[in-house]
Amino acid sequence: MYRKAEILERIQLRQSTIKDWLNCPLMYRYRHVEDLKPAYRSVAALHGSALHSAIHQLHTQGFKTNLRRLYKQSFREAVTEDPETPIHWKKSKQADMERLEDNAAEILSGYRNWEENHQSQVLYSEVQFIVKIGGYAITGTIDQVRINSDGDLDVVDLKSGIQRPSAISLRRDWQLALYAYALKYGKLLLNGSEVRVRLDVDHAVIYHLRAHEIYKRASRYGRKGSEKGRPFIVCQKSDLDHYLFKHDLLNIIKVMTKDWPFPNPNSCGFCAYQERCHSRSLLDTSPLVRRVKRDLTELGMLNLFRKES
Repeated sequence: MYRKAEILERIQLRQSTIKDWLNCPLMYRYRHVEDLKPAYRSVAALHGSALHSAIHQLHTQGFKTNLRRLYKQSFREAVTEDPETPIHWKKSKQADMERLEDNAAEILSGYRNWEENHQSQVLYSEVQFIVKIGGYAITGTIDQVRINSDGDLDVVDLKSGIQRPSAISLRRDWQLALYAYALKYGKLLLNGSEVRVRLDVDHAVIYHLRAHEIYKRASRYGRKGSEKGRPFIVCQKSDLDHYLFKHDLLNIIKVMTKDWPFPNPNSCGFCAYQERCHSRSLLDTSPLVRRVKRDLTELGMLNLFRKES
């Protein structure tokens, strides 16, 4: 059983770490506390990473870049980040890549053609940050910080999931709240230096990339050939939001640093630790049994015990 100090030594307090705990505490323990490799990588996750990278490069290289070539390069870079972990292709590599490239071309074309993306000024894209909250140093990467066409400052989180986030959930979206808090109280990593920018965010925005997909047939939701909706989901941010976020985040970290791993079945659909989770025994669940497990390991008897059980 790990103590708080041991857990803090093993994990990195990043936005992705917190997100994993919120999705499933047991998955978080496998990935971050025990540092176990996932059984596979999800094609959807790679697709999302590639879209993020491609959009970042659109703003750095210019909007006239060849979109399919840009996406292919971005996808290859996402794959090379962890080449040892296999990719779980849904049909086949060729069929999936054709589908992903078509989808990326649709989304990136819609992003490039949307007038707001030309009228806004992107101050920072894929920028790393560090902020101290309650004595803890939290790190992460902000998708975009932009001045919109009305002159307001927006912090933007790009989402590539199929399901459109709700406006109600945006009000308490902890990730966007973390970005806004970091811009005001933390530091950005710019050109190798930590810079305090002290920016007050006017709006927190989720940019739903799938809104740029095209309807393939006419329906009650839209006509054939039209986009699926407006990509922006917006809410305002205030000083009260910063206070509530800080309070909630410290409570999350308090529970994260207790060794209370339990599965969240609602997250099993996208989890690469399913086999390990489903094959758990008493050796993986009870703190008391873990002490026996530790003693058996020291005596070299753990594998023998497992075979007999």
